[in-house]
Amino acid sequence: MTYHDNIRKFILLVCLLPLFSCLMAQVRPAQLKEGPMPFISAIQFLAQDLMAQVIKDRGILLLAGTSVVIDPFADADTNEVLRVSRRVEEIMIEEITQHFKTIDLTKMTLDNLRGADYVMNGTIRLDVFKPDHQPYGKMYYQVSASAINLKTGKVVGRSDVWISDRNLDYLPTQIYEDSPMYLKDPPSEGSVEIATGPVGAPANRAYYDALETMAILMEAEMAYEIGDYTTALTLLNTVAGRSDGQLMKTYAGLYSVWRRLGRMDMAEDAFGNLLSISVEKNHTLTVKFLFDVNSVEFWKDPELKRQYEIWIQQIGTYFHDSPYCLRIVGHCSRTGTETYNDNLSFARAYRIQQLLRPYFPDIQERSEAMGKGFKETIKGIGTDDERDAIDRRVEFMLIDCKEGYQQNF
Repeated sequence: MTYHDNIRKFILLVCLLPLFSCLMAQVRPAQLKEGPMPFISAIQFLAQDLMAQVIKDRGILLLAGTSVVIDPFADADTNEVLRVSRRVEEIMIEEITQHFKTIDLTKMTLDNLRGADYVMNGTIRLDVFKPDHQPYGKMYYQVSASAINLKTGKVVGRSDVWISDRNLDYLPTQIYEDSPMYLKDPPSEGSVEIATGPVGAPANRAYYDALETMAILMEAEMAYEIGDYTTALTLLNTVAGRSDGQLMKTYAGLYSVWRRLGRMDMAEDAFGNLLSISVEKNHTLTVKFLFDVNSVEFWKDPELKRQYEIWIQQIGTYFHDSPYCLRIVGHCSRTGTETYNDNLSFARAYRIQQLLRPYFPDIQERSEAMGKGFKETIKGIGTDDERDAIDRRVEFMLIDCKEGYQQNF
């Protein structure tokens, strides 16, 4: 570089420095007030705080045309994308479009991702907020988010907010609501780790390396939400053909799409793949059996009962043909007495065990039923609605085979 080039560069920096200082003064959010904030204000703060950190990482000379994609925020415990997640996306895109003219924030699709400089991801959970020096706290929603530099693979921004609104739409988006199981995949687990981890750390590799696959899955989920099952099917099949696409999320999506298209034969095949991945990779599966209140009978919905028959047959046949032994564990949410919930959770696990018997004749010798009541809740909030549905789960866990299983809790 010549002497005159250096002079020109210096003059440019001197001219741009006031602009950069002014920009940072405008975009850096005001200090977060003590305690939870209204939903919209909280998400606006989150967007501003993260973008200020992205600007700091990017630098003024490269700021123009900066592209950021947003990976929908998921429940921190179930990995489900929620309906409120879509509203979070909308608010963040509106806020950044209005106040950050040089930054383009879009939803994460494959095309958007390939041209992006950063990816933003996050989590939502209902948790206890306890002010400093206070012995007790109250339940509020917490949203955590991170920004990842896609070139360096490092987390460059982190922000958290607490939300005072009590009635966010916490139902899962449609494809997660229709899923037969709670899904546990390494990229999804990695996303939660990143969203709640420190700035400067390398992004979780399972998530970072699978971003293109996750982007295609996200497009499939959005197509499913608007009832475009043909497009969703094409995208899910594309993922299934990728080397990193053998995920629970892939085959749960295929199960739901085929069911919506009236092809239960193909849905059964997808469920079999989903079952196999969960068992072989996670050594457990968590199935969404929904029982009547205070009962061991399934929810009185003919469509659900038809699905449960398929699940029971597939699970029974799979374990009958495998060398594995099982612990079938029932769980309850944190309402009612401990003794009552212990008994009810065991009764539900035992009921599932008996329903498996026609397809798994030696189930009594190769499994045990157990009730945990509310001793192993994941949420533990006792709301008895969609927010703590996972606390009313039935789990199948692989265990060492032995003789003389005891039915217990």
